[in-house]
Amino acid sequence: MRQRHLILTILVCALFAATLSAQEQVSQENVAPASVNPAQDPVYSTTTAFQVQPQPVRTRGPYFYSSARRHPLTPREVSMREAVESLGIDKHRFVRCELKDGSHVIGGITATNFAGFAITQGIMNGRHLHYSELKQPPEPIPAVGEHFINGLKWTGVVAVCVALSPLVVLLYPLGIMTD
Repeated sequence: MRQRHLILTILVCALFAATLSAQEQVSQENVAPASVNPAQDPVYSTTTAFQVQPQPVRTRGPYFYSSARRHPLTPREVSMREAVESLGIDKHRFVRCELKDGSHVIGGITATNFAGFAITQGIMNGRHLHYSELKQPPEPIPAVGEHFINGLKWTGVVAVCVALSPLVVLLYPLGIMTD
């Protein structure tokens, strides 16, 4: 079984090395030396369609058209953004956001951007809200119950890890956990 893994590893490494060297050869063939004048050298006098066409250069990132999705904020949305930014980014300061659909979101603000902000819910969940979704500006609340519930959740995660650690120590040498 281990020999098969070794053979596969060697084949993958050899294939990766061959692909990498082939890419280097292609890139070296496409680039003509700067000191040689193609009109005077007979080797470079014949040009192909591939050499004549300029290579496309990607100057912008993948979000070139993101500005089309960015609509200007209304004055109401600007006031909501200012209210969120005045509260600041703090996962431990809980805010209550009332949405237009009648629901409420309670959590800590973790990030803000042009169109919205991110808010945590619990220990692992989060949600991105747009300023246009808010009915009222977020208001800070004590959220003692939320802090207590999050503390219990983290305690449970740590307790499960501590309870499972002897199993991992026992099963690892047997090879059950390695394959």
